[in-house]
Amino acid sequence: MSRLRHTLYLAAIALSLMVVVPLSYAETDPRMVVEVVADEEGNVPSVPQAIRQALPLLWDRIIDSKARGSLPTKMKATQFVQRVVPGSDVVQVTFNEARVWQYLDQHQVAYLKRPPRMNLMIQLIKQNGSSMPQTAELLYDYSESIAQERGFLLSKSDPSLIIAWRWIDASQVNLVVRGNSALAEFSETRTITAGDPLNQLQAWTKEILLAARDAHITASVQPDQTEPAKKWRDGGIEVEITIEQLAALPAQVALEDALRQHEKVESITPTYLSASGRSYRLVLKGEEDAWVPQWFQRRGMQTSPTPHGWLIH
Repeated sequence: MSRLRHTLYLAAIALSLMVVVPLSYAETDPRMVVEVVADEEGNVPSVPQAIRQALPLLWDRIIDSKARGSLPTKMKATQFVQRVVPGSDVVQVTFNEARVWQYLDQHQVAYLKRPPRMNLMIQLIKQNGSSMPQTAELLYDYSESIAQERGFLLSKSDPSLIIAWRWIDASQVNLVVRGNSALAEFSETRTITAGDPLNQLQAWTKEILLAARDAHITASVQPDQTEPAKKWRDGGIEVEITIEQLAALPAQVALEDALRQHEKVESITPTYLSASGRSYRLVLKGEEDAWVPQWFQRRGMQTSPTPHGWLIH
């Protein structure tokens, strides 16, 4: 049995070069699936190139752009990857949701745990009082592309976000934003500069949509948090642990075997495996897991609580 598990680990590490082992079959958050297309000359990126290009696109979908400065400038994109599917003109990169959230929690970066939803309505009124339905439709189509890129959803059944422009004269418009979305209502006058007005209206629409999206962002981790998330079960609890540490394969197998043999561990199930780390779901006997940090500390590892479980490094 030990030999079989050793073989499975070897296969998992090898596959991590093409990355890797979707062991959890929960429905994937669509924001975690990023498609990197061929360039203008038709060159499809390699797997490593696609992973590097996909990570900034993922950040665009889940965190405020102003929060980018909170992220380390150097990070291994492969630590977040669940699998990569190369194609003839596109490479599909799927990120591991749990590892992404844990990383952002660890670095105290506020993010969107769920895609915000809003019922967008766009109104444009000329100086003479007539409406501009064709331009409104173009702006709505543009908004749908922004929604896909930036991780929010447009739906007719959700809180309304109304963006209304009324022309004051040839160069000025009154902008009114209202509704019952998370964005506070406001009204102001803006100036149309030289050039195609549609380009400027698109830029303003994007600005408002991102402000409405970011209004949903709240910090996920408080500095004084001391308890990890737990799931209560009959006679015990279930916790997630994520180990972010490079280790030789025999050391990984030995650590898992030792943890499995702990008197308070009922079962241990891998949920993610890669060359740079792994995640497990622990089902524990009893209703406490305070022993976890000490257990790993005795093995020279540090443990931090997150809203999703224990992070070990």
